[in-house]
Amino acid sequence: MRFTKGEFMKWMACLLSALIPIFAFSAHGQEIPKLTLSASATLLKPADELQMKIGVVTLGPTAEEALAENSGKMRVALADLERAGLNSDDYETSQFSIQPTYTPSPQNPPSDWRPSINGYEVTHSIHIHTGKLAMAGQIIDLANKAGANSISDIRFGLRSSKEYWTEALAAAGANAVGDAQAIAAATGVRLVRVLSIFLNNTQVRSPQINMACLAKGARSDSSLPIEAGDVSIEANVTLVYEIE
Repeated sequence: MRFTKGEFMKWMACLLSALIPIFAFSAHGQEIPKLTLSASATLLKPADELQMKIGVVTLGPTAEEALAENSGKMRVALADLERAGLNSDDYETSQFSIQPTYTPSPQNPPSDWRPSINGYEVTHSIHIHTGKLAMAGQIIDLANKAGANSISDIRFGLRSSKEYWTEALAAAGANAVGDAQAIAAATGVRLVRVLSIFLNNTQVRSPQINMACLAKGARSDSSLPIEAGDVSIEANVTLVYEIE
């Protein structure tokens, strides 16, 4: 069979168009050898901020009476705290509400029974965030004696943890690279390149505070000393390497 030059070129183009998909499929179907590993790093940094919520909850037959009692107790608490060394910049109002309370449902209510307002509840809470860590026990003691009946979310933390997150992530990444190099050396493979990096989780854990001990200290004549301790920042990363 003889071809002209133009016919030969068309025949070659058809042949190549049929072969190219076959070669492309083979290249994409080839599995790349991989090494996947995870590593973590934990930093310990001294706490530099005390945080807690102090609240006064009062009940009264009228909104005015409940509010007057609540305001009086909160004023005393704040005055005592400021005399002890807390500044107005160290706290702000986090919640204030006035809501009615209702008569409880009887055991076998009649069909036409409806609840009615029998009083009012006033809640006033402040959020304390201060660098005066040594005042933790004193704040709890003074607030409790002034009539605060809701003290919660007590913890020591960091004013700005972003810079420590970056440091923890860098340490976790370095640990992952070191582990990969050690595994490659031990198994006789070569690390070609990093295919992907996953940030699994970054956690900031504040020291745990024993609420039972705090309650016992608040009932005593002197404030309970509370140690701030360290805050842990933990980062976890996963690396996927191409190997050969």
